[in-house]
Amino acid sequence: MSKTPIQTSGRCVNNFIKRLEKKIGHEEAEQLKDTAIEVVQNCVDVYSQIFGSGDVGAEGTGIVSNRYKATKHEEIPSGTTGLIYGRVQSGKTNATIATLAIAQENKFRCFIVLTSDNTWLGKQTADRFNTQMKYGPVVFDWEQWKKDPQDFARSKLLPYIKDTGVVLVSTKNKSHLDRLLQVLKSANAHSVPTVIFDDEADNASLNTNEAKQSKKGKNIVPDSAIFDKIGKIRKEVANHIYIQITATPQSLLLQNLDHPCKPVFCAALPKPGGTYMGGDLFFENNSPYCWNVKSEEINQLKKQQGENPGNKWVIPPGLRLALCCFFLGSIYKMQSEIDDDDAIFSFLAHICYKQDIHSTLDKIISNFVIELDHAIRGTLSTTDEKQARKCLVEAHQELSKTAKSLPPLDDLIKDLKDELRRAIPRVINANDPNKQPSYNPGMNILIGGNRLGRGVTIEGLMVTYYGRDAKQKMMDTVHQHARMYGYREELKDVTRLFLPEHILEDFRNIHEADEGMRQAIGDDPTNIKIKPVWVGPKLQPTRSNVLNPAEIDAFTPGSATFPHAPLWKSSQIKENTEALNNLLSPYQDNDQYYEVDIDFMIKALSFMPSERVRRGKWDDERVKQALKQMKAEGIEKGRLNVRRKTSKGKNLTRQNPGDWGGSGFVTSTILSRAKKDYPDVPTLVISYEKGEKKDKWDDQPLYLPILIFPKNKFVFMFNYSKEAEEQEDE
Repeated sequence: MSKTPIQTSGRCVNNFIKRLEKKIGHEEAEQLKDTAIEVVQNCVDVYSQIFGSGDVGAEGTGIVSNRYKATKHEEIPSGTTGLIYGRVQSGKTNATIATLAIAQENKFRCFIVLTSDNTWLGKQTADRFNTQMKYGPVVFDWEQWKKDPQDFARSKLLPYIKDTGVVLVSTKNKSHLDRLLQVLKSANAHSVPTVIFDDEADNASLNTNEAKQSKKGKNIVPDSAIFDKIGKIRKEVANHIYIQITATPQSLLLQNLDHPCKPVFCAALPKPGGTYMGGDLFFENNSPYCWNVKSEEINQLKKQQGENPGNKWVIPPGLRLALCCFFLGSIYKMQSEIDDDDAIFSFLAHICYKQDIHSTLDKIISNFVIELDHAIRGTLSTTDEKQARKCLVEAHQELSKTAKSLPPLDDLIKDLKDELRRAIPRVINANDPNKQPSYNPGMNILIGGNRLGRGVTIEGLMVTYYGRDAKQKMMDTVHQHARMYGYREELKDVTRLFLPEHILEDFRNIHEADEGMRQAIGDDPTNIKIKPVWVGPKLQPTRSNVLNPAEIDAFTPGSATFPHAPLWKSSQIKENTEALNNLLSPYQDNDQYYEVDIDFMIKALSFMPSERVRRGKWDDERVKQALKQMKAEGIEKGRLNVRRKTSKGKNLTRQNPGDWGGSGFVTSTILSRAKKDYPDVPTLVISYEKGEKKDKWDDQPLYLPILIFPKNKFVFMFNYSKEAEEQEDE
């Protein structure tokens, strides 16, 4: 695609980047501007290719010269969708503002900004655009055209839409989108080049009837309401570029190639600077910032409902420690932040979407705060005082692991006596008339579910107590719950995440898959013919109702996988071992990585059967399918290494299913060599083991495989569940 010359600076974007530098630093601000330039270059090139040159770009007119005419088969022009792919809580709105400012310099004149159907978030977004786009287009929001869309369009939009340009911010609410469509019609918005920015595009914008339509047909099942409304807006401003914005693009990338929501170009936002706390901090093995809560504790909290005689609410040890860490960490920061008496510190409890559980959690935490307050001030029994101090000692020891300058406990308790009674929990859910967090200076305890999920930034978040555990987990949904991510370097040393081990493992898997997908996109952002993926059935990439039924799950670029439950009994594998003895006999050099056909690798794997392990990536058929997909993508050869004497010895001890860890059946050095020397093709490492009874085998030799995926431009996704299950309402 030829590149149209574009303007890369202007008064509006320069002013915005200058202000942004003060918050995130010069280098990070410049990287964000470079990404915005990249997005606008793509927008201009795609627009010029599809609608003709001359409307946009450095020498553009800002007027549509050749209006797109819809056809029966293509009402919305294909190939006009792009993607801005950032990290959770990493400043995607800043990237959108910078992109919009540069797009205005290149003669786009109508900008539509769609936000989630949350009035507070919508107003927050509108205010940010209005205050931070100095010297730019005029910004309006849905409240301003609510009463009379036609009059608003004539009196407010027409004077500016072909001049400085206009920004129209609307929540993805059916009524709001209907009125926005009226505004666009009345303002003749089709006459100017348009950019639509759809924030959290994977959430409410997709067709939630996609799966049903694939079975019954579109004539029987209509498009879902919001998808339909956005489609009508796209038809009205036909000469447009539609930019999706999200940190979780799985559902977008998995759309059919001809789908109007399938992006054709992508800009992956640069990795945030050193002040950002993300998955690398929380989900590396043995992270000091994570504390494992027993699963039984979360269940206990959910069961404490209804009447509670004597108001004796039971607080489990994990929640108690989490709160005490928050109290001491807050006091520490208050003592050190003497220049900011209004500093805000927050504790987030997010264990369920159900409102009755929010109420229960409120009572449990409130009761604990009151009792702890009275105990440390000496108004309760000596026994209560000792118990309170014991809890605080444990929290002090926990924080000391990362907060090296933490004051002595007695110094913290002295100020805690005056502050603790102000730490009153607040429930943020649909029953809250404010519909949003409100903060007091000092300690804030927030309890909630969906309202504290996608898109919400928790100010001063220090400690998160997380137990949300859907039966069928969606990668994108769970990832969006990572409120603990964000720019809070000043709170890093006292930041903690409390959650059960199995949920922590899910987050780890999601983080790994996300980084692999980001790596794949980043290699060639203009070519995103990717199948992003994750292994089911417990962890799926997204809601099945927004996808055509497909097999979905993931092996990430450059990763290694092996069976955690290989078959080993003589009755099961004796014939397989004999077949492999013949098949692998030409490959005798332990240190040689032979070039072989992909089909040969698949054949060899067919003689090394295993059983599925819960949350294990390896599935015999899945691995073979991945190799077949590589071959379909043009990778016809791979590497084979057969180790008849592994560096771990020829007598490897058998582990129970699921207990194999680390690099599996060989050392990490062997895997590292394959990744380093043959990064562009798959490598199959096969370890021959004696299988002796003294090592818990069955006196039957066997072969054990490890497959290393190429560090290439695609991520493999699979999902072998046979039918869509009902998901909890998000």
